[in-house]
Amino acid sequence: MKARKLVTLLLALAMILSATGALADFTPTPIGEVGKATRDYVEPPEGDWKTPYDPVINIRTVKGQGSDVVFDNGEDQTNNYWIRGWYNDLGIQVSYDWIDEGNTQYTQKLNMTIASGDLPDVFRVNYIQFRQLLKAGMIQDITDVYAKYTSQRVRDFEKTDPDTIKTCMDENGRLYGVPIYYYGIIDNPRYMWVRKDWYEEEGRPEIKTVEDFEKVFHSMMEKHNAYGISIDNTFEQLFMTGPMFNVYLGNPAQGSYFWYEDESDGGRIKAGIAHKEFKTALEYWAKWYQDGIINPDFVNKTQDDMVEDLITGRACGNPWYQWAGWHVGPNMVAATGSVDAYTIPLQFPTLDGSQVLGQIGFPNADIVVVSKTCKNPAAVMKLISYTDYIMFDPNTVLTEDEFKGFTDGQREHVPGAFEVIDPQADMIQFEHVLKAIETGDTSELFTAGMQKKYGDSMMWINEHNTGGLGAFCQQGFEGCSYDLAKYLIDNDYLKRTAMWGPPPEEFDQTVNTIDVITTGVSEIIMGLRPVSDYDQILADWYAAGGQIMEDAVNKYYGKGE
Repeated sequence: MKARKLVTLLLALAMILSATGALADFTPTPIGEVGKATRDYVEPPEGDWKTPYDPVINIRTVKGQGSDVVFDNGEDQTNNYWIRGWYNDLGIQVSYDWIDEGNTQYTQKLNMTIASGDLPDVFRVNYIQFRQLLKAGMIQDITDVYAKYTSQRVRDFEKTDPDTIKTCMDENGRLYGVPIYYYGIIDNPRYMWVRKDWYEEEGRPEIKTVEDFEKVFHSMMEKHNAYGISIDNTFEQLFMTGPMFNVYLGNPAQGSYFWYEDESDGGRIKAGIAHKEFKTALEYWAKWYQDGIINPDFVNKTQDDMVEDLITGRACGNPWYQWAGWHVGPNMVAATGSVDAYTIPLQFPTLDGSQVLGQIGFPNADIVVVSKTCKNPAAVMKLISYTDYIMFDPNTVLTEDEFKGFTDGQREHVPGAFEVIDPQADMIQFEHVLKAIETGDTSELFTAGMQKKYGDSMMWINEHNTGGLGAFCQQGFEGCSYDLAKYLIDNDYLKRTAMWGPPPEEFDQTVNTIDVITTGVSEIIMGLRPVSDYDQILADWYAAGGQIMEDAVNKYYGKGE
C-alpha cells in the first residue's frame, strides 16, 4: 500500500513539474493552423484522467479572450504554461482556429463558424446555440466519455449543483455538453460603486435610503463639478439600481430579463419590467436625469465612454458588478496619481431604508460542447479536468514559477473552452483570503486561486501596485464586494429568479424585443414622454414578443401551470 501511494505521489509530482517546460518536439502552432499531432482516433490511455495520450493527438478549438490577459517572457496564446502543460502532461496538442481578442465578437464569430459547417472539436456555446446544434445533430453525446474520463472532482460539481448539468441533456437524459458552472452566487449581487476619496471627503456617511444617496451624491457633484452616476446607452448599469425600488431587472444590453412572481397577479411569473414597482424606478430615474445625477448625454455613451467618465472624474460612481476594481480602479489611480482614487462598493439603499435584497439569477450561461466530427472526445474531458486540477484542487502543489506562469496577468482564463469552474470556489476562496490578510497566516491558502487573490491583494496593500487592486476590492477588506455579498447570502437577503434554468426555446422567436422597452424608457427619462405612457410601452412589448416569453416561463417554471 505504501509503495502504491509513493508511485502515485511521484507521478503527480512529475506531472506538475513537466508543465513548466516543453518536450523536445513541442512546437507552437500558429492560430488558424492545425498542429502536426495526429487527428485520427487514438484509444484513450488506461488509468485515471491524468494518463497522457501516446501518440500525441490534436484538438482544435476557438475562444474569446479578454483584453486583460497579459503574457510575459515572449509567451503568447500559442506558447504558454497552459498549452505546454496540455501537451507535456496529457499528450494533447491544442490548436486555435481563431481567437476573439478582447472577447467582444465571440458570439457573432461562432455563429459564422457554425453556419460554415466546419466546427472545431470543442467550443463554448450559449443556450440558444446549444439547442440549435443539438437539433441539427452537430454535437456529440458525451454521456459515457464524461463519466469515464472526467476527474471525480469535476463530476462532483453535480453534488453542489444538481440542476445545472440537467440543462445540458436531451429529453432522454443523455449529456451533450458540460456546463462551465460559475464562481458561486457570491458573484451575483450588484453594488453602487463610489469614488473612495470623494466619499471619504464626505465623512463616509451611511447611505440607507434613496434620499441619503441623493444627498451624498449631490454634495460630491457640487464639490467636484461632476454628475452622479455614469451609465451607458444600453441601460445595463441603470437597471442594476432596480432593487433600490423593490424591482428586479435583467440586463438590457444582452436582451435578458429577471423573472419572478407577481403576488398582485396570483403569483404569475413576470419580467421585472412588468411589475408595478418599475414605474416607481422610472419616476426616480427621470428625476435623476433632471437633477444631473444621470449624465445628460447618456444616450450617446458607450461602455468605454462610461468608464472614461469615471477615470477622468466626470462622475462620482456607478452601479456595477463585483469585479469593478479591475474595470476602473487601475486606470483611475494612474490618471489621478492618487492611491485613494478608486471606487469601492456600497449596498444599494432603499426607499424606506429597509434591507436591500441581492439579486440572484440562474448562474450558468455557457456550455462546453464537442462537435460530431471530433474523433477524440475523451481528450476534451481530460482538458477540462486539467483546469480544475491546476486552479481549484486543494491537493495540487505548484512551485512559485508554475503558479505565476499559470495565473499572472489573468492567465487563469487562458483555458477558454476548458475553463470549467468549481461552483463553490469563490465563497471558499474569499473566506480563506480575507482571513489570511487579516491574520498574516497563509497556511490555509490551499488552492492556486486562493494564492492568486491573496498575492494580488497584498500587492496593493503593501506596494499600491494597481495589478492587485481588483482582487483587493473584491476580497481584500471588510466591506469589499464579496464581503457585502456574503452578508446578503448568510442572512438570506436574496431575491432569486423564478426561472432557475435556461430561457425556454420560445425565447428564440423574440430577438430584440427589449428594444421596445429601452426606447420607451429613454424617452421617459429625458422627459419626452410622461411616466404614465409606460402602460402603453409595456403593452407594445407584450405584443412584440413579451407575451410569448411570459407564457413560456410560466409553462416551464410556473407553479401548477
